Amino acid sequence: HNVLFAGPPGTGKTMLARRLPGLLPALGDDEALEVTRIHSVAGVLRPAAGLIRVPPFRAPHHSSSAPSIVGGGAPSPRPGEASLAHRGVLFLDEFPEFARPVLESLRQPLEDGVVTISRVGGRAVFPARFQ
Repeated sequence: HNVLFAGPPGTGKTMLARRLPGLLPALGDDEALEVTRIHSVAGVLRPAAGLIRVPPFRAPHHSSSAPSIVGGGAPSPRPGEASLAHRGVLFLDEFPEFARPVLESLRQPLEDGVVTISRVGGRAVFPARFQ
C-alpha cells in the first residue's frame, strides 16, 4: 500500500512513518531469508547479524540519485534503497524535494515489484515490494 502523509512541520508525520515497520507482521522464514540475502548482496548486512526478521525501513535523503534508489553499479549491479526496503517501508521524506528522474525511476518497482538493471554483460533483477 502506498501512503502519503501531509501536514505542517512538527505534526509527527516522520515519527508515524518510522513506526510503520513495528505495525507490520514479522517476516516469515522465507521472507527473512529473501530480505537478508538482498542486504548481503548490497553489502549492508552487519557481520553475524543473522536473519532480518523485522520489516526493513529505508529513508533515503531527498538528494539521493536514481541509481542509489533503484540500484546499479558495474560490473555487478547492487540493490538500491527500493530493494533494501523490500517487504518493508520506503519512506521518502520531503517527497517534493526529490528530483523528477528519481521519482520516475520508482515507476517499475511500484508497478511490478521488481527492479531490473540491464548492462552489456547481462541483467540483474532485484525484488522491490515495499510500502
